[in-house]
Amino acid sequence: MSAKVTVDTRKVERVLDDLVDKCVKEIGALLVDIADDVEAHAEDNWYKQVRRRTGKTGTALETELRTRGPDRLEAVVASTNKSSYMVHRPGPLSMRSRRATAEEYSQMMSQYRRTGTLPEGVSMGRRDADGQPILLRITTRNPLASDGKTLWSQLVIKDGKKLTSARAPEIGDAVQRAADSLRQR
Repeated sequence: MSAKVTVDTRKVERVLDDLVDKCVKEIGALLVDIADDVEAHAEDNWYKQVRRRTGKTGTALETELRTRGPDRLEAVVASTNKSSYMVHRPGPLSMRSRRATAEEYSQMMSQYRRTGTLPEGVSMGRRDADGQPILLRITTRNPLASDGKTLWSQLVIKDGKKLTSARAPEIGDAVQRAADSLRQR
């Protein structure tokens, strides 16, 4: 008894090429979806960590799919405004200073007249002709004080790695979807 099998290598190559093409499309779509999640996360948290809101940096993020050589595909979150890469979070010793309101000034001057000293955290700009403090400023610790690192490295790179790692198992599902679509032909 003998068995013969005839294999059409052109058909096998064509099916494998179709499988690779579908895998690239599925994986590419998944990578863009993951990068979009990283972009959305960065945009949502960008202005929660800095006080100055120009709108030029945190909302200028975009996702693009790039090919690197014949066998490498990557989704990248980039900024259209190069200054986004340089925005820093406030440092650990960051302080905020503001001018005292009329009511606060009145209370501080009342204490100054009684004790001869200003309350803690209050500084005077100068003295008037009578020697009384004027232009009082209240200094407090910045509630946004952090590590002083750039927002880009924190929100896009560091947090992006966490978000990508959490969704990495979905790549196997993308390959399976590509194979299933071939099976349905």
